[in-house]
Amino acid sequence: MAVFVDGQHKTDYGRIILSCDNILHDPDRVTATPSRGDGISADDERDIRIVGCELIQTTGVLLQLPQVAMATAQILFHRFYLVKSMVIHNYEHLAMAAIFLAAKVEEHPRRVRDIINCFHHYKQHKEKKPVVPLDFTGSLYVKMKNDIIKAERRLLKELGFCVHVKYPHKIIIIVLALILEQKQNTELIQMAWNFMNDSLKTDVFLRYTPDQIGCACIWLAARMKKVVLPESPPWYKLLDCSQETCSEISDTIMSLYTIPRPDTTKLDRALNAAKEAYELKKSFNEKTKKDLKDVTASYSPLPDHVGGKETPKEGSPLDVPVREGAKRKENGDGHRNGRRKHSPGRKRYSPASPRRKHDRYRSKKHRSRSLSDSDTSPRRHKHRSRRRVSVSSHDGSSSDIEAAEARKKRHERVSEK
Repeated sequence: MAVFVDGQHKTDYGRIILSCDNILHDPDRVTATPSRGDGISADDERDIRIVGCELIQTTGVLLQLPQVAMATAQILFHRFYLVKSMVIHNYEHLAMAAIFLAAKVEEHPRRVRDIINCFHHYKQHKEKKPVVPLDFTGSLYVKMKNDIIKAERRLLKELGFCVHVKYPHKIIIIVLALILEQKQNTELIQMAWNFMNDSLKTDVFLRYTPDQIGCACIWLAARMKKVVLPESPPWYKLLDCSQETCSEISDTIMSLYTIPRPDTTKLDRALNAAKEAYELKKSFNEKTKKDLKDVTASYSPLPDHVGGKETPKEGSPLDVPVREGAKRKENGDGHRNGRRKHSPGRKRYSPASPRRKHDRYRSKKHRSRSLSDSDTSPRRHKHRSRRRVSVSSHDGSSSDIEAAEARKKRHERVSEK
């Protein structure tokens, strides 16, 4: 993006915008989660979110964390599963990682050992098993600790380290006490507070702002307690909210009280079935890719006669065998005048290179010696003639031999003079 700074044109390569508005999504985006694509139904996904949030809330109470930390952990839990699948990432590990991270964000850190101990105690109590302390030197504790640390890193990575959360707690108190003058009505304040805490189990924090959620909780609590709030002008207009938005959020919150309580055994069976289907699909895709790669590697081009290239017939000039030296020269394998295979060509020296100067100096020196010494030239010619004679004799041609002998006699006569 191009910007102007101090009258100069500069390029802005990237920015990080931290705002509570850029984490809101459309309802279509919230419903089209990766878990749905991996075979988890809408009801099972809703129940898993509820179970995970209950796990965070109960563990936070056992750890004596403030409600703000537990609310942060639940919102981070919802944000993560908006981009990742419950089939691949265990919701229990992520719930513990979320409360571990949220406790540090809200400056109330807790040890991993304490979180594991509280989670283990809650799980035994929920499954109605005898409460047995966890062995902190055993392999189970080490595995759970590593899973929590890995889940925390994955949570930070997927959220882009944007873990800031705005809550509607203060909004509820301020609006009821100062604006609506309901400071003495503690039952109304407590009911609105309870609705707000229950809304953390839903996905309303992914679709609406905290101000709108706070207005909806007050609006719902007033209707339940039959408290008349000012409508001319509407009080919720102060927080950029409408009656339709309050009604939608209230319906989502009230749906929690109408559905049956989630069955963890049924949810585990559904998750295991989805995992098996996912692993089968993954193995099938890997096998398909491997087969495709093998087919591509074993692919052979079409024959010459199919591609339009003429195949030499028997006895044609194209069938003449090539000499071995020519083959080596063509391939460049070991030939004296050829280049080696896969080797770069020889460098040509520039006119200013030292070797080139040395060669010019040697050529001048030999030229001056040839002019001063009369025996050098015939001897050099004699040697050259002998070499030519030997080559031509090897070929076995009589005309070449006679020509070589004539040149030899001519050089001998020159040397005698």
